[in-house]
Amino acid sequence: MGAERKLQERKPNRLAEEKSPYLLEHAFNPVAWYPWGKEALAKARNDNKPILLSIGYSTCHWCHVMRDETFEDEKVASFINRNFIPIKVDREERPEVDAYYMAAVQAMTGGGGWPLNVFLTPDLRAFYGGTYFPPEPRLGLPSFMQVLEFVSNLWKERRAEVTENAERVAGALAEVNAGGAADLAKSSLDEGYTTLMSSFDGVHGGFGAAPKFPLPMSLAFLLRYNYRTGKELAMSGVVKTLEEMMAGGIRDHLGGGFHRYSTDRVWLVPHFEKMLYDNALLAKVYLEAYQATGKQEHAEVVRETLGWLGREMTDPGGGFYSAQDADTSEGEGEYYTWTPGEVVGVLGPADGEKFCRAYGVTRVGNFEGRSILHLDPSSTGGGLKRELLAGSKQRLYEARLKRPRPATDKKILTSWNGLAISAMAAAGQVLGEKGFVGAAAGAADFLLRRCQRDGKLLRRFAGGEAALEGTLEDYAFFVQGLLDLFEATAEPRWLEEAVRLTAVMVEGYEDKGGGGFYLTLSAEPAKLKEGYDGPTPSGNSVAALNLVKLSEFTGDQEFRKKAEATMRYFGKDIERNPASHTCMLIALDLVLNGAKEVVVSAPTFKQAEGMRNVILSRFIPDKVLIVTTSRTQGRLAELTSLVEGRGPSARARAYVCENFACKLPVDTPEELRVQLSGQG
Repeated sequence: MGAERKLQERKPNRLAEEKSPYLLEHAFNPVAWYPWGKEALAKARNDNKPILLSIGYSTCHWCHVMRDETFEDEKVASFINRNFIPIKVDREERPEVDAYYMAAVQAMTGGGGWPLNVFLTPDLRAFYGGTYFPPEPRLGLPSFMQVLEFVSNLWKERRAEVTENAERVAGALAEVNAGGAADLAKSSLDEGYTTLMSSFDGVHGGFGAAPKFPLPMSLAFLLRYNYRTGKELAMSGVVKTLEEMMAGGIRDHLGGGFHRYSTDRVWLVPHFEKMLYDNALLAKVYLEAYQATGKQEHAEVVRETLGWLGREMTDPGGGFYSAQDADTSEGEGEYYTWTPGEVVGVLGPADGEKFCRAYGVTRVGNFEGRSILHLDPSSTGGGLKRELLAGSKQRLYEARLKRPRPATDKKILTSWNGLAISAMAAAGQVLGEKGFVGAAAGAADFLLRRCQRDGKLLRRFAGGEAALEGTLEDYAFFVQGLLDLFEATAEPRWLEEAVRLTAVMVEGYEDKGGGGFYLTLSAEPAKLKEGYDGPTPSGNSVAALNLVKLSEFTGDQEFRKKAEATMRYFGKDIERNPASHTCMLIALDLVLNGAKEVVVSAPTFKQAEGMRNVILSRFIPDKVLIVTTSRTQGRLAELTSLVEGRGPSARARAYVCENFACKLPVDTPEELRVQLSGQG
């Protein structure tokens, strides 16, 4: 109570005017935080003080720890306020600031992560930094107070060293961001496959050792590599990884969706935060695996994951929230873990005992005396029938909802919503779930209605307000979602919006001379062009993929030229590290191998269903699909040459073209199935 009263007596700092949940968490720190912006940067220049730039996000566990241990400390805060200009940044709002200074800390220390704490000169050059620092020295780390005193003395007494180090770091970052043009060939796809599989864990799936991240873009690339080459190891690696994850503790077996990553090699103990982007990307790769293998359990994972997004992560206006925290007031993981007594208390002795056997709930536990639910892929459900197992899961989920719940970061990011729209739209059409397609359309309408200004995208919506200039990721990810929504609904408006927003992106973000796209319009802290595919694909990778697809949809070859220029710009980076550019390799695959253009013409969308089901029942990653009807033919004819001469007749007809040649039109799903299988 004393701590709460003390907090209530404090005056808020400048972060109290912000909308970001992460920044608002620090609004009553005694540190005199500024948000990133003109006021803070001008203050640093005028006072000639170094900047303490602290970057994190709302569901970051160690960000919370450092907030409570360090930034709530009056002595530490007083020292910071006297000697630095302190700036707090939500990495999800300002990805360009995070990307630049993360690269700086990696150049200085060889590592990175969040919280990210970096010290800058007043002209924004990094000269010292790190991640988490404890309140007292431990495990070889200095205390944060020791770091502050060292940096302050360095600035005051050894300015030449600061300048020298800042110049050295800036030079290293300039080299990283310089790119390196190279023409890419199919050998790059082979190198990507070889590199990925060299680190594949054949026992537990995934890549490398602990900690293990899902890497959905790498799995998506391997699915496509198998599709092109028939390499069975690529497919078996994907299936092994997906099945190990869906059985492990990284999956939320009651509520649906996946946690951020596994702290161990076997996917058992996760870091419990749940991110929108992870779940959107994983839902889509499980969906593609279902198309490729026909395994119903993969479709079940898609339904559960997107069901969680619909239940717990959807704003009343239609947009999707960003994340759920790992922590509650009772500690990290408490919300998601169980004891045998708790399970039996909900299900009763007989069903409770069977559920505990099926999901590994024991008296000893596997996480701080409690049990993370996990399922042996070979398990028969501990004696429970599938229907009863689902009923038990539902009852436990409802009981779990009564516990203190992790906080939800309710800001709506345009870019991450684009990924969710893509997953919802694709899953809705493949699985026949109209609700998913409706959710995708609702989110797209929300972004177009609330996250635009003068026809240009804004990055985030929070607290009833849209703000922050859109980034390349916002345009690229949203356009990808719009293209998937167009395929799912055949509504011309979604293709129109995709073409329009791509034109805005090209006009504002393209490097007209060098190729590729800048992350932001602003040059602070620097103009970046990123091609690295990390937890989310890079904006340049998705932009290149979109441009190739738009060239197929519209027939406009300028789109293809810009895609190829983008891939050439990052050519040297891809050659050096293909496994870190898997989304770019997916775009390259489409450029080098070509697309399959499929047009279904029918009097109504309903009458096209039989043809569509044939197409959607199989994994065809290189397809572009257009359904034209009596209602939409006129508008589509203005957007794409693919419908020319293919107006609706009395019944559905399908047209398939690839490699600059068209097959004969077919009038039955059976004939289309033969053509798509390559037998026609």
